[in-house]
Amino acid sequence: MEQPPRRKQISIFMPVEDWKEMRMEAARHHIPMTELCRRWLRPELDRLHEQNDASTSLTWNEIS
Repeated sequence: MEQPPRRKQISIFMPVEDWKEMRMEAARHHIPMTELCRRWLRPELDRLHEQNDASTSLTWNEIS
């Protein structure tokens, strides 16, 4: 059976006014702030995964 991916928690410091804006945005969408952050981070994480996959492919091709 496949194991779920391991997870790590992150935290950031930001101005309280920015935090309030994010909280209101999450409330507008009826989602937790954590989910809002995941949605905002997803496109950049996908891009990083693609870059890592490409660099792994290049390295593998160079070895072959």
